[in-house]
Amino acid sequence: MIETVSDPTFKPADFDWWRKKPGISAIVRVRNEEDYLEEALHSILPFFDELVIVYNQCIDRTPEIIARFATEHPERVKAFHYVPEVFPQGSQQYRALPANHVSNLVHYYNFALSKASYRVRAKWDGDMIAVPELFGGLVRRLREVRPGSPSWWSSPWAMGFWWYKGVNLWDRDGEIFVNGSWPASGSRKDHGLFPAGRWHVFRYHRLCEYFRWRWLTCRFVGYLFFHVKGLKKDRGIGVYQFDRDPDSLYKRVIDRAWTEPELITMEEYQRIEPDARGLPDPASLGIRPVR
Repeated sequence: MIETVSDPTFKPADFDWWRKKPGISAIVRVRNEEDYLEEALHSILPFFDELVIVYNQCIDRTPEIIARFATEHPERVKAFHYVPEVFPQGSQQYRALPANHVSNLVHYYNFALSKASYRVRAKWDGDMIAVPELFGGLVRRLREVRPGSPSWWSSPWAMGFWWYKGVNLWDRDGEIFVNGSWPASGSRKDHGLFPAGRWHVFRYHRLCEYFRWRWLTCRFVGYLFFHVKGLKKDRGIGVYQFDRDPDSLYKRVIDRAWTEPELITMEEYQRIEPDARGLPDPASLGIRPVR
């Protein structure tokens, strides 16, 4: 079941750690993600106690996919249709609106975050496909941390931010490569496992939203997923609405590394980046280009 939200609001108490249950939530905000959404959701379903899915302005099959997924897994999925228009990162409207405006991306992200029921949460995207062995291993280690131990305090159960990366894939003539111009997705301001808390929310930057990890102990835990944006029909850039806003600050980022990028094989990238050597061949996970 999908809940339609026309007036999306939240309050500081909605982020309090002590109000949440022991467990792990995934926050998935999507827009026009039909190409890989099912694969992305199923890749993380075994590892989270809850998936909070929020979508906005979809004109493809995304709502249908979410509705079916929520119906199949009602005990672990909370789905919301966020009605107000949300402007993309870097756009003139995004830069002009205050961060607490319902049409600002920051408010959209934090609304999703406010709906999480558990003490540890992760931001996930509709074009991220987890490597089960690697991501599952990380979650098992997290669940094995004993409350009150030294490792507990530096973990996402308390004051830790475990951040991870993924590899940006690209296809050419049906073959999958790594986008050598922008090979890695994820940073300390983006993807990771972190604790609930009033300070642990998304903040405004003129280019895009970012996660506020101040006062958290940051630890890089490896490459855990494939980012398949570059395999999508439109290379994943349609959501940025560059046709409506050619002066978007984010367009400069995309133009630099997303237009005719240098392509390298997975083997070549793993030689360059030792941390990525544990990743399997994307085809072994059933990843295929849809272009």
